This record gives sequence, structure tokens and C-alpha cells, in this order.
Amino acid sequence: MRYRLAGIGWLLLLNQVATAQSGWTVHTGFVRDVSRYHWVADLNFMPVIGGWILSWQQRFVSDAFRYGVGRLNFRDEVWGSWMLTPATRAVLQPRLFGQMAWFNQSRVLTQQVLAGLRYQRRDEFWLEPALGIALDQRPGAGGVTLPPLRTDYGPALNLRLGFRPQLPVGYMLRLEGGGLLQFLSPRRGLTAYADLLFQRQAEVFEVRMHLRSARFRRDTYQAVSFLNRTVATPPQSIEATWSDTLQGSLLLQLPVHAHLHLRGHLSGQWFRRQIRFLRTPNDALFFNTRFDHRQLEGTLALLYTRGRLNLELALETGAEEEIRTLTNRRDLPAAQAFQKALLLRQADYARGYLTLSGQGHLEIGRLTVGLRAHTSILRHDTPEVNSDDRDELQQLGRIDLRFQLTRALQLDLSLEGSLYHLVYLKAARSAENRVQRTLRLRPGLQWTPTPATRLSLQGEVRAAYTVDDFVLPGRQRQDQAARELSYRLQAEQALTSRLYIRLDGSYSDLQLGRLLWNRFAEIPFDTLRTYTGWLRLEARTASLRSSVGFRLFLRRDYLARLRITYPGPKGTAATVSRPGQLWIVQIGPTCALYWRRRSLTFSLEGWLTLQRLHRRLYGPLPEAAAERIRRAAWNGPRTRIPNLTFSLTWQP
Repeated sequence: MRYRLAGIGWLLLLNQVATAQSGWTVHTGFVRDVSRYHWVADLNFMPVIGGWILSWQQRFVSDAFRYGVGRLNFRDEVWGSWMLTPATRAVLQPRLFGQMAWFNQSRVLTQQVLAGLRYQRRDEFWLEPALGIALDQRPGAGGVTLPPLRTDYGPALNLRLGFRPQLPVGYMLRLEGGGLLQFLSPRRGLTAYADLLFQRQAEVFEVRMHLRSARFRRDTYQAVSFLNRTVATPPQSIEATWSDTLQGSLLLQLPVHAHLHLRGHLSGQWFRRQIRFLRTPNDALFFNTRFDHRQLEGTLALLYTRGRLNLELALETGAEEEIRTLTNRRDLPAAQAFQKALLLRQADYARGYLTLSGQGHLEIGRLTVGLRAHTSILRHDTPEVNSDDRDELQQLGRIDLRFQLTRALQLDLSLEGSLYHLVYLKAARSAENRVQRTLRLRPGLQWTPTPATRLSLQGEVRAAYTVDDFVLPGRQRQDQAARELSYRLQAEQALTSRLYIRLDGSYSDLQLGRLLWNRFAEIPFDTLRTYTGWLRLEARTASLRSSVGFRLFLRRDYLARLRITYPGPKGTAATVSRPGQLWIVQIGPTCALYWRRRSLTFSLEGWLTLQRLHRRLYGPLPEAAAERIRRAAWNGPRTRIPNLTFSLTWQP
């Protein structure tokens, strides 16, 4: 708690420093929901101090989670960066900059301060070397309750450059790169990247190529006891993690005919993460691992546009692979190496997919027609030790119709069908093979008789049928049917030029049943019904919008087992378990306020949820306590859940 208050106090102090300057922004917000409190504060300001410009960015985030009665667990994080540069531009410019970060749960604090020179003779090229000091504080190893903190510091080297030449209109070339090396004896830190972008764009022709590479290294302390070595005073080792990333993409769009265009996109990514343990005793048992991920995707599409007709046909394919390797296997005992390598190999996979899709859009008078269809097949391959080897087939077709019946009335109709087939290729999981077929019908109505009245009614009928490919001998089929009918209503009426009344409501009836596919019949086993309603009165002006309302949520569900606690004889508590219905009732008021005036933006939303549970039991009850059981079941527990969120932004 003291760290959280210190962080807020620090930000308030910086606010007062910034108020005397120009070019600053303050943002703060708070959220209170069921079991969490969330604070956030951002500060950005750029004051001019003499002949220097100070650029400061600060962010503070705090979360408090409720665990039981009166228990709060805080998670605080602070990030900050600053830079001091001359106000006048020159070929050589001195710069002083730094960063800091603090995380209370992991007890990690990092800081660095660097000074450098920026060389920039023209706008096309700049180079900036810098030298400074870095500090990193984090838990070490050992300790009875908490590991002691280790503070490491040392020199830091930084280099950044950029190149953006002046090219003819329609061409763009950008090259950026940089690196930061920290000698935090006995640890190291490294951040390096390079980014290249080339673009050629005309009216109907475009080529875009983007390449990016990055490398990171982070060292942390680990106890040798974590590496399966048991001694009275465990020494500590250093876990070094290298992360290398290479990404590239190529986009091409060119005309084939007056109304026909070709578009192609190719992207790839390679990622490697290596973990090595350094400064370990000779007799310690440790595992160095390497993780490789490769991914390649490509898309080729034809686009046809003529008048009010738009058509697109696309072919998409891709492949990816993940491989995990134990790199120090030769230095380990055979049994330990085999067990660890097998565990790593179980997570390896390779997958590839192929998708053919098409869509169209056509306007004919008052009628708008939209079509969409796609089919896709995916192959997921795994090693022999992993039974998750499978094929997946997905097919979808959809038609959308929109008819403007009159200027005030619009009718919508959408029909969609899909199929999903999952096939496991290894016998160990082949009994999980299944086919799911889904149908959706969505009719809709939009009615705006006057500018002051608006009504939207959306309905949906959904039917999903899941069927197993086959059933093992001696087992019962688990085929299932799900059918749902739902409505959603949105209405708004203007009472005056500034006062409005709004109503949002919905209804859903979901029925689940055991499916008899051969006879296309079902045996119902559950029905879930949900009702929602929200009535609001809103006032709107140019700078202010406020509302008050009342919200309702009601859900009824069947549960095979409800556990009821009721008063027993002589003041004791007894329990009974029966199947029955569970009613969840939530009601409560709501309010909202949005205010914008000049440089200040303020928003506030609050709603109070009063929840009550009602249970209705099925089956016979003990005669002596039947009335007490029914009363206890119906008068279930009550819960009061206050919710609040606000945000404040000030930008002069």
C-alpha cells in the first residue's frame, strides 16, 4: 500500500511541476468491479527550461484484487522515460535521457541514464551514440521467506540511427536501427533491432516491403536447487534468455484489366528463444533449451469492381512449425536427458492450411445483396509421442439481403450455414472425431419514422447439431443438439431537443438435447432462458451528456445438483442435494456522465447490482423439513456488487 501511495504522490508532484509549463497532458482513471480495483495515471509534459526541452512520459498502474473478507492483494507497476535536448537545432546535439520501471509483485526495479550526441547534417540521415550507467535490482536466490534483493549496475552503451532519403513522389524508403548493451556484472542485458520499409504507391499500383529483425537478452538469478540439486546452502546461477526475431512481408497490388485487380501478400516470421544457465557448479544438474518457431503465409486474390458490383476471389495458404530442443543433452545423465527431451518433444507440431474464399456485393435499386463462402482444410501434425495429430475441415456459406422498403423502413435478412469436421488421425483419440453442422437465420427490422424516433429489432434462430463419427463398443452416443431463439430490441425516442429515452432489451431461449441423428429427433435435457432490460433517460448538449437508468438481468437454468443449506433441529444447519431450477436475478440503478470543456474531458459510469438467487427443487423432500427446505431454497443468498469507472484527461 505504501508503494502505491508513494507512486500516486509522485505523479501529483509532477503534475504541479507541469502546470507551470506548456505542452502537457494528464490522464487518470479508476475502475471498481466485482473483485478488482484498478487505478491508472498517465503524465506527459514537455517544458522549456532555459535553452533546453525536457520531454517526460510517466505511467502508473495499480490493481487491487479481493481475496476473502478484508484481504487485498496489490499489483503496482510504474514506467517512466525522459529526455533533455537543446531547443535550437545543430549538426551535433547533446542529449541526456533515461528510463525506469518498477514492479512490486516481482520486486524488480530497473533504471538507466545515458548521455550522447546526435549527428544530423540533413533530414535524411541521423546517428546517435550514447554512454551511461544502468541499474537492475531483482530477487536473488535463497532466503527463508523471500529471496534477498540483488542490485547489479554497470556501464551501458547505446547506438541509434535512421535513414530516410528524399525520393520521387510515390516512393518511400525508411531504415531505422539501434541497440542497447548493459554490463550488469555478473549479468548482461541486450536490446537490438533493425527495421526496413520500402513502398511504391500510385493510383492503382502498390508495392510494400517490410523487414524487421530484433534480438534481446535478459539474465535472471536462479537457485541451483531449482535445477534438482539439494544442498544446505544452495548457490545461485544465472539464467540467460536470448530471443531472436526476423519478420518480413511483401504486398503487391496491380491492375490486370480496367475493372480487375490482382492482390498478393506474402509474410513470414522466424523466432528463436534460447535458455542457458551460466556460472553453475560443475556437479549441478541443469537443462539448456532452444525453442524455434517458423511461419509462412501467402494470399492471392482477384478483385472485380464495376458500378455497384464488387467481387473477390482469394486463395490463402500457410504453414508453421514449432520445435523444442535440449541443447546440453550430452552433458546430462542419460535418464534425465531422455525424460526432459521427451517432455519437450511432446509440444512440437507442424501445421499447414489451404483456404479458398469468395465474396460479393451488389446493389440493385433498393435491394442490396451480399454473398460470402469459404472452405478451409487444416493439417496438424505432431510427433509419435503426442496423440493430437488431426485434420480439420471448415465450410461456410452466407447470404445477406437488405431491402429499403420505404425511407423510414429497412428490412434485413441473413442466412448462414456452416460445417466443421474434426478427425484425429491416431487411434488413441479417434473416438473424439465429430461433425458439427450449424444453421443461422437472422431477420431484422430498422424503423425510423421521424428524426426523433428510432427502433431496431433483430431476431436470430440458430440450430447446431454435433454428431460423433463412430462410437466405441459398450459406450453410448454423445450426439448433441442445440437450438436457440433470441431477440434484441433497441429503441430511442426524443422527448425534447436535449432529452431522450432509450430502451435496450433481449431475450434468449437455448434448448439442449441428446440428438438421435438417424431419426433426426432429440431428447431435451436442459433449457437456458435469459432476459435483459435497460431503460435510460439521457440529457445531451454540446459539451455534456448524462443519463440515469435501471437495468435488469434474469436467467433461469436447470442444474442436476443443487446443494441447499437449511436450519435444522436445535439451531443446527443441515444440507440437502436435489436437481432443480436456478434463477439468477440482478437489478440495480445506473448512471453516466460525460463532460468535455476546452482542454478537460471527464467521464463517469456507475451501476449497482443487487443479486438474488432462487432455487426450485425437484423430487421428494423429508416431510418434517420440507417447508424449511423450500423456503431456504427460494430465499437464496443476496449479493451487492457496486461498480464504478471514471477517467479524467487534461490537455491544455
